Amino acid sequence: MQTFADPGDFIAHAKATGRQYASLTLRQGVTLLGSIVLELFDDLCPDTCANFISLIEGPGSHKYKGSTIHRVVKGGYIQGGDVADGTGKGDPGFLIPDESFQVKHDCAGIIGMASLGQPHTASSQFYITLNKLEWLDGKRVAFGRVLTQEGMDVVKSLQGLMLSNERPVPEVTVTEAIMVRTEGDVLAVITFT
Repeated sequence: MQTFADPGDFIAHAKATGRQYASLTLRQGVTLLGSIVLELFDDLCPDTCANFISLIEGPGSHKYKGSTIHRVVKGGYIQGGDVADGTGKGDPGFLIPDESFQVKHDCAGIIGMASLGQPHTASSQFYITLNKLEWLDGKRVAFGRVLTQEGMDVVKSLQGLMLSNERPVPEVTVTEAIMVRTEGDVLAVITFT
């Protein structure tokens, strides 16, 4: 997987793909863990990406900002996005269908929608892989990837945190969820409150 350290390379990539990009900033207590820039494969999974984006910028109380990373499976994945109650069991009141299984879980850094274990039961929760997880292919809708090395370092660093029943202690919170867009040759960060 190619990641980008240079903003110019990112801008060129963004222009070439025409895809959308998001950033999640994580904090544990007072410690800033860093930001995870995500490339959303809206050309392959437009409805799944639209759902994810709506939880960043849409109206209503269910948003990724303020939610937690409630599960870290070492060597497997991190999971977050429970916008209802942060436990991993919250019900935001909607489900989305399994749109496509085109994106494979063939490396670390793949983002997908977590589900209730049955088809068409995803809602707001997402996971990011820490390794290749081919057993998820055809079962969970993957819709993007971590784009920067900094973001991948943040994701992998969560494995080193103290955990209680796979939950980081103290909790890890998404303190900022934003869309990142290019305008000409500069990055534009779009923040939604």
